[in-house]
Amino acid sequence: MGIDRRRRASMALTLNFLALFLAVSALTTSYWCEGTRKVVKPFCTGPVTTKQSFCIRFNSSNINDTRLVQYIWETGEDKYVMRKFHTGIWFSCEQNINMTSENCRSFLNVAPSNERGVLWLCIVAECLYILLLATGGILMSLEVCHFGNVIDGLKLNAFAAIFTVLS
Repeated sequence: MGIDRRRRASMALTLNFLALFLAVSALTTSYWCEGTRKVVKPFCTGPVTTKQSFCIRFNSSNINDTRLVQYIWETGEDKYVMRKFHTGIWFSCEQNINMTSENCRSFLNVAPSNERGVLWLCIVAECLYILLLATGGILMSLEVCHFGNVIDGLKLNAFAAIFTVLS
């Protein structure tokens, strides 16, 4: 005893629209990858009176001499800071060094100019995937709403399967 044709088509349509929703959200979001990155602390430029934990203080006014950094292991000072980031296709965002806001860059500014063609190819492929998945979903919904003979329903089902497999 199996599932009848309408219930099977409705289940396939539900899964197709779920895949379509996930594909569109993956294309539009900038949260494909989240994490933290270990970055070297910059040199402090503000007044000496304020304690800043996101930069390294100098003993001297000579900013170009990195040997004069006040860095003591015994006090627990570390020369790295953990910065949060998130990235997607369109934007890559990273916390500012003072940890108050974030700095976002477009994918055109992140990728080297000789690799932008591959990135555009990925974007076109993702859009084609969404288009084929949507076409298969439309054909499946026509099959679910179709009240004609069984042969026409099977033809719609076959075309929907072809578009879904192509995606």
